Amino acid sequence: MSDKIPWQELALTAAQCAERWGIAPEHVRATIACKRGVPLRITRKPATWKAGEVIEWRDRNRAGSRRKG
Repeated sequence: MSDKIPWQELALTAAQCAERWGIAPEHVRATIACKRGVPLRITRKPATWKAGEVIEWRDRNRAGSRRKG
């Protein structure tokens, strides 16, 4: 049995989230993190989120991915 933690369970900081989204870490903390539907933080200071939840949320909410009309 492997003791390796699945990447989906790893904690990402605001800076790491920002890197994956191509935006500034300040934007993550000030704008993204407070939006409805964003995954809940797993720690407060430093703010971290589960990698799998962050990536899933990003993919669902990419600009242009929502249907118009």
